[in-house]
Amino acid sequence: MTVQQTLENLGLAQATIATLATLMVIGLGFLHRPSRASLLWSLAFVLAMSSTWVSVTGSVIGDEAIRRSGLGLMLGAPALIWAGFRARRGVRALPWIAVLQSIASAGAFIAAGDLGAYGMTFRLAFLGAAVFAGLTVLEIRRAADGLERLALPLMIVSTGFVGLAVSIVVAGLVFPANAQDLQLPRILNSLGMLIYLVCATVSLLYFSSVSPGGERSSISWPQFSVIASDRLARARRAQESSWAVLSIRLDDPDQIRSTTGESSWIRIVSTFEALVADTMPAEADLGRPARGRVVVLVCRPGPVLREHVRTLLRRLTEADSDGVDIQLSASVGWVPAESAQYDLTTLVERADAAALIATGLGGDRWERVRA
Repeated sequence: MTVQQTLENLGLAQATIATLATLMVIGLGFLHRPSRASLLWSLAFVLAMSSTWVSVTGSVIGDEAIRRSGLGLMLGAPALIWAGFRARRGVRALPWIAVLQSIASAGAFIAAGDLGAYGMTFRLAFLGAAVFAGLTVLEIRRAADGLERLALPLMIVSTGFVGLAVSIVVAGLVFPANAQDLQLPRILNSLGMLIYLVCATVSLLYFSSVSPGGERSSISWPQFSVIASDRLARARRAQESSWAVLSIRLDDPDQIRSTTGESSWIRIVSTFEALVADTMPAEADLGRPARGRVVVLVCRPGPVLREHVRTLLRRLTEADSDGVDIQLSASVGWVPAESAQYDLTTLVERADAAALIATGLGGDRWERVRA
């Protein structure tokens, strides 16, 4: 296989990965939890996807200007990812920098006629994109959840991005450019972008699912159903008896909503969900079938889980209800997984029924279904 064929295959793989990653970041990130940060990250992947396909098209039809323009446009994606982290931190995002960088890089690549000029232009533009990869590392380290394991892929690959860019520039200054010299940077660039896209997808999906303070958020009900059903199926095969489903409901939601108004109600629900996420074990799965209601799948012994539930109910009664003179409380239905043969639908139904019993008994308590 020739070097050109290798480059074309890498470009096609990069375009395919970019397309799949874009669908995941938009579908599981932005659409699940819309925010300015997740919007900018989605735009970064849309830019990477579209520019990659432009570059691949140029290679296939043999048009060097189209190939170069696609490659240049792609280099603005790291700046958009950096802008997303700034938006998440609550400061000016500056996404226009990414637009200028994409346009300037594409224009410079097309304008660079001879091989020597294009080689150094490519190296410098790649270094310019790496600057924002390095700034992204700094933004992640500033975040409260920057040391979480799922943040590490993007930090590691961004650091590698900077190292690769510096190496390419140094090599370009030491050795004169020719056609063979540019083949290795192009291959390294294609491989690097493949790795960068995969690692960025993993980390950005994590950052899209948690708030800037590091708290987890409940996931959509269809997504929770898939994850929870899979965990319960594996628990059933292993005969693990410590799994349980909790149905946690805010008491008197209709009264709270009518008293406080829609905007305050949404903030109260956010406070409630944040407290649930904060007090449940870190590995618990949280799903939100409706506002003011969270279903939790967790693996913990009974006495340990009882303390988590007690802590949740206590902290909820102490929570600030958005300045409104209302005492917040919740009712919890608790069902061991083995009581329903690890069937998620049955477990949720029984947990909901138990939560309603707890509500009927005055709320601010839990009702446990025995196995």
